[in-house]
Amino acid sequence: MKKEGKQKPKKKTETTMNDGKTGLCLVRGIAVAFAITCIIFIGFGILLTYTSLSEESLPLVSLVCTALSAAAAGYDWAACMKKKGILWGMAAGAVYTVLLYLVTSLASDRFAVELSSVMTLAVALAGGAVGGILGVNRK
Repeated sequence: MKKEGKQKPKKKTETTMNDGKTGLCLVRGIAVAFAITCIIFIGFGILLTYTSLSEESLPLVSLVCTALSAAAAGYDWAACMKKKGILWGMAAGAVYTVLLYLVTSLASDRFAVELSSVMTLAVALAGGAVGGILGVNRK
């Protein structure tokens, strides 16, 4: 005898792309990444102003900031999607880098892809992947 009216409940890990919360979750991940970027660079600017710290450390701080921000975005994206953490994390890192590059290019007087841009993308992809792994495996 077949039971009528009862549907199989969805698993907790199932997520649909049409869900309005998913898009908001992805935007939130990128917003958190840029908030982290702002906080790090404001803090670094204060350190440059009031200490004898050299501006030569800016490229290193920039790469560390990129890795941390992309990891945060990757964590949020993968936690939101609940599967394929590495891929969602790397996607978050790529989106973060592209948006950062566009903002930086609009603020400067030139638009060029250089070796440093490729390095930034590689660091963001790696950071996003690590964040994605952590995000999909969170409890």
